[in-house]
Amino acid sequence: MAGQHAFFARLLAVELWFSFIYASYNGAMVVALTEIVPLHVRTAGFSVAYSLATALFGGFTPAVATYLIHVTENRAVAGVWLMFAAACGLVATLLAFRTSWALKSKSEAAGRSIEPAR
Repeated sequence: MAGQHAFFARLLAVELWFSFIYASYNGAMVVALTEIVPLHVRTAGFSVAYSLATALFGGFTPAVATYLIHVTENRAVAGVWLMFAAACGLVATLLAFRTSWALKSKSEAAGRSIEPAR
């Protein structure tokens, strides 16, 4: 019985750590994605981008992983799909913030602000 308690405590600690990591990245992601979308299309732009990414990488992951395992007969190859998804996310992040920094520097050089008037 003591062994089961130690296992449960360790499992709970790992789950709490994963939830902390997820909450940290998800909270920052929502703010970052809404800030890079123009104000007049913010709701539609954010919801479409988030929904498409979730459907593509969340919905098709089991099918793609199963297909890759079937084709290569290697169960570890599913990690290739996860690496591809991570690379897509990294490229999208770099492009999004590079574009927003370029827009901000152009607007500051022209003496305008890209922030909406309040």
